[in-house]
Amino acid sequence: MSLLFLLLLLHELMPGTQGLSLCGWRTQESGGNKLQYSAGSGEDTFTVVNTEKALIVYSPFLSSNEIVLQPLRGTYLFCVHWIPALGIFNFTYGVTKSHIMQTSPQTRSNLLQPTPPSYTCDSSTLLFDVTINGQPLNNSCNFTFPLLSTATDMKNVEHDISQVADYLDKNHFSGKGRMLRYWIETVLSNVTIEENSHHFGKGSLQAAVYKLNSSDVLISLPDCLGVSLSFPKQLMETVNTGTRLHVVRILDSGALFQDAANNTVVDSQVIGITFEGTQVSNLSEDIVITFHHQPLQVNSSPVCVFWDELSENWRMDGCNTVPGEVRTECRCNHLTYFALLMQISSEVIPEVHLVMLSVLTFAGCSISAVSCFFTIIWICCSRKMQSNPTLQIHLNLLGAVLLLDLSFILSAVLGALEERSLCISSAAVLHFALLCTFSWMAIEGFNLYRLVVKVFPASSVTTIKLALVGWGVPILIVAAVMLMDQESYGVSSIAVERPSFHNSTASICWLTEPIVHVLNLGFCAAILLFNACMMVAMTRRVLRLTAHTRTEKIRHCVTLLGLTCMLGLPWGLAFFAHGALYLTVQYIFSILNALQGLFIFLWYCALSQPSAKKQSHSSDCTSATPASPRAEQSLSSDHKKLLG
Repeated sequence: MSLLFLLLLLHELMPGTQGLSLCGWRTQESGGNKLQYSAGSGEDTFTVVNTEKALIVYSPFLSSNEIVLQPLRGTYLFCVHWIPALGIFNFTYGVTKSHIMQTSPQTRSNLLQPTPPSYTCDSSTLLFDVTINGQPLNNSCNFTFPLLSTATDMKNVEHDISQVADYLDKNHFSGKGRMLRYWIETVLSNVTIEENSHHFGKGSLQAAVYKLNSSDVLISLPDCLGVSLSFPKQLMETVNTGTRLHVVRILDSGALFQDAANNTVVDSQVIGITFEGTQVSNLSEDIVITFHHQPLQVNSSPVCVFWDELSENWRMDGCNTVPGEVRTECRCNHLTYFALLMQISSEVIPEVHLVMLSVLTFAGCSISAVSCFFTIIWICCSRKMQSNPTLQIHLNLLGAVLLLDLSFILSAVLGALEERSLCISSAAVLHFALLCTFSWMAIEGFNLYRLVVKVFPASSVTTIKLALVGWGVPILIVAAVMLMDQESYGVSSIAVERPSFHNSTASICWLTEPIVHVLNLGFCAAILLFNACMMVAMTRRVLRLTAHTRTEKIRHCVTLLGLTCMLGLPWGLAFFAHGALYLTVQYIFSILNALQGLFIFLWYCALSQPSAKKQSHSSDCTSATPASPRAEQSLSSDHKKLLG
């Protein structure tokens, strides 16, 4: 979508697109085995001069240099290939080859313009059987040609594209993808074709130009360059009659379309589809691009993406994937450069299980959110909430879990819609909610250690300080990720095995950058390990208590189960979802963690009930402080021992 903007941006910054190839035979005398090249004799000319001492090339945008050739006397075939817009200067001499790839063309105002000396052509300096772009020339020792701004002749364009394809095969375009894409679009826009369509190039770079003289061309195009294209009728209202369609196929080894995540492109195939001088985007009916590819691995899935020139990354918004065994359909609402990214998944979820897991997760998150809401109201009714730090910690944890449940539901819905801007925001909120939940679970573990195991004063660590950690640290982490690269958030795909296709994907708004995902897992794993240690200390404490009645034993078990949920230990199941246990663990994980708010609510009710019975039939809800081991004097003595 940003390709048209890029073309306008680079229009005045690059030299002409016309390439030149001068080939011929040279008689080399003793000591004349040198190639010299430097800034040219004129701003818009390309000059080749042969002397007894050297073969000299003058051209704009070349720096001065010299190459020593084969020292033997004799007759040698040479070729000079020059494409100024791409900074290509390739010299072939016998079996000696030299490739000079300039990082950026020099500005013409800085060019030296020496006048080449006059040479008398004799038998020793004469170049013979000379051709320019394949066309024969008269023998001479001095050739000067204009550097045309654009390539218009079909034979010249075919020659230039073939030369560039050869460079692509040798991976000589590292870091120059933007320059190459501009060159391709410019050449195809200016070439004169006699028929309604013409095909250029071979191997790593191929292109086709179609004249859109009728609507039939847009409705369906046959297999072209390894893809099939189908256009909606709405497009005819956008594109003027006579506009030309450009289809480009690039076999990219990763140098031209290299994103930050180093994603793998299926079959290294990138397809560019553009209408000359027209930006096509936000169509109500999708354009269908069918990629033909080799059978994919069982644990891999293709994802349709397009190349964003501004961010230099692959993006998925505006495209939907319909995968198959050896062909994948990309349904997109805009035109640019497209590809299939290979997404490797250690596990593929069958569609029937995905539906069941989705139902369980959505239902669980809804119940958990409602439970958290009512528990928050319950705690807020407590008269001692303001003076009880433990209750305040519970309140913050419940708020974080509530935010996590709601943001997860929202991210799943927006992920299905694949709205990029909304998905980025939703993924950032979901990440923030998850970090907050784990931060407050860590604070719960620290609070238990402080109250039950070490029993040091609560005044040393205030609730305000804990809140700065519980909410502040996640804000800083999410802000840092957004500042470094907001594309770290977006549409994340899950491999799904469907009966009708080889595999497919389900989407959710979540982390898309692998390194951020790894750091996030490390953060969560560290907190779970810390809370596991706190749980071991609590269990040892409880085992020392003497339970006299069955009711007391049950209450002890309820407390331990509630603490396990409060500390988030069931989240640790995610690290065991592999192999034969994958689906089983997924079900257990979905149920336990989706219902975390409900479990906290039930635990709160169970431990509050005995306390309420000891009250003088008061309807006041202020006696419920089950996890305040040292703050509630109304708890039974066994309950006090159990909680600290």
